[in-house]
Amino acid sequence: MHLYRPVAALLFLLPAVPVSANLDVHPMRVHVEAGRTTSIRVHAQSPRTQYVRATVKRVVAPATEDEHEVDEPAGADAALVVTPAMFALAGGGSRLVRVIALAPVEQETAFRVYFEGVRGDDPEAMPAPAPTASATIGVSLVWGVLANLLPAAGEVSMHLEGDHLHNRGTLRLGIRRIEHCVGDACTTHDIDRSVYPGGALALPFQPGAGARLRVDYRLSRDGYREHQQILLP
Repeated sequence: MHLYRPVAALLFLLPAVPVSANLDVHPMRVHVEAGRTTSIRVHAQSPRTQYVRATVKRVVAPATEDEHEVDEPAGADAALVVTPAMFALAGGGSRLVRVIALAPVEQETAFRVYFEGVRGDDPEAMPAPAPTASATIGVSLVWGVLANLLPAAGEVSMHLEGDHLHNRGTLRLGIRRIEHCVGDACTTHDIDRSVYPGGALALPFQPGAGARLRVDYRLSRDGYREHQQILLP
């Protein structure tokens, strides 16, 4: 950690200047139903025309310690594509980008769609470095939008096994909180974790004999709407 202290000290000596990103992307999370499309809007925060490249990565073991990403095949072998994958963005303008589900999935699958500015003279090049001296420093950020591809017939199914909650369905469970009741005594545990199909959540308590659990959760297709399910150990 001590290697970074001189750099941090120099940063404090630099004059304070506004910092702005070249791009803005909305929304940062979308879902795509089988055979349908959704849209992401990319906004230019720079007065100059810039070129933007979109790439798709598949998320493996999402919302776990083993989460990582792999390249999604291009063309007909892809489950999810973005069009256009490369486009010019006029200064101060915006562009609507379509996210298209090409191949059906058996269970909800996570992808990330990355947007980055690239040099117009070489679309394959890395983003051009930001200027080092300016009244406003432009920062070339890479925006990653989480895109969840849904199966045609989604199913919610959760089961308790000891102190673990298992997702046996085909949809992601956005667990918000779990109320653990034994008799008339209830304790609410805020969780705020995603559990994808085939995954499990370690509970912060051990359900006792005769306990009752109320699970509050969200689904990708329903936005902020909450659902509830009662479980008995």
